[in-house]
Amino acid sequence: MELSKKEVLNLANLAKLKLTEEEIEKYQEQMVGILNYVNKINELDLENVKESLTGAENIVGDLREDVVKTSNPDLIEHAPETKDNYIVVPKVLDK
Repeated sequence: MELSKKEVLNLANLAKLKLTEEEIEKYQEQMVGILNYVNKINELDLENVKESLTGAENIVGDLREDVVKTSNPDLIEHAPETKDNYIVVPKVLDK
């Protein structure tokens, strides 16, 4: 499978990444390898494979009660910017 430089740049844009030319080539090669591997898996004949329910969704454990707690005062005290006992962080997403 092939993956164009334009497609790599589009994926990088969706992930909000700025890539160097070197990184574009590196990731293009890695993504082609991943897609080829997925295609190889898709070629498997799974017609007679029995479904298994051994996934993580079946794990049952002791869950703690969800309780609201106050923040660590040292953390708030040493934060560069706070407001109403919360730490203010820079905006990450534009949308």
